[in-house]
Amino acid sequence: MASTIRGRVGGVIGGYSVSCITTPTSVSGRVGGAVIGGDLNLDIEPPPGRIFGRVGGAIIGRTVDAQFADSSGNSVHGRMGGIIDGVDITLSGTDRITGRCGGPVIGFDVDLEVADGQMTGRLGGAVVGHSVSFSMAAGLPNVVTALVAVIAYQYYLIAQRKSSSSSSSSSGSGGN
Repeated sequence: MASTIRGRVGGVIGGYSVSCITTPTSVSGRVGGAVIGGDLNLDIEPPPGRIFGRVGGAIIGRTVDAQFADSSGNSVHGRMGGIIDGVDITLSGTDRITGRCGGPVIGFDVDLEVADGQMTGRLGGAVVGHSVSFSMAAGLPNVVTALVAVIAYQYYLIAQRKSSSSSSSSSGSGGN
């Protein structure tokens, strides 16, 4: 049975839309828009199996490799990106999903609630962070929808860093 995850991480300005089709064994779709953003493709083994795939393109993108902690499907731990430039992801819960993406200093907290087929909450802190408003995927543990939100926000942060560093390097003085 196919369902969808649709919604937004962040506001109208400064965030990414998410539109994915889900099955009990996969999530596929898009984070961001048609031009700025990336494809998301995840294969899902039933708990306590793996969740693995990629966000972005075949060349410019990040791998996702996570594992359900047990057969309940209420906890996931894994990694987005490589050994050097990747981040650890830990999520757990059913009606309230909490966790962390990144390390204790550089990263963000996850605090999401599930009610009436919707996932809402916050990634990051009260001041620096983004709100989340998603429809829930039917037939998948709630932590999978939370993982999609975390992937979308982390991918957004990576794109912002790249945009910021390329614009700052091109805005320097031209050496006369």
